[in-house]
Amino acid sequence: MTHGSSDRSRLWIRVFAAPIVIAAATMAGLLAALVWGTIGQYVAWVTVGAPVLVVAWVWMRCRTTKTEQFSRAVRGK
Repeated sequence: MTHGSSDRSRLWIRVFAAPIVIAAATMAGLLAALVWGTIGQYVAWVTVGAPVLVVAWVWMRCRTTKTEQFSRAVRGK
């Protein structure tokens, strides 16, 4: 008798997979900057900048979704 354990594990992965990947990439980039010198600095710029880009993308996506929902509600569609 299972109590949704497989559903819970899939939900956990679905919720936390992206933040874990972003955190791991950021840490790897910071480590690369310390170990690889000049090349590592460029890797660090990309990996440390990635969370900022993800937040900006999600923020813009939420704003456009809310704007579309508001305009539909105003027009009565």
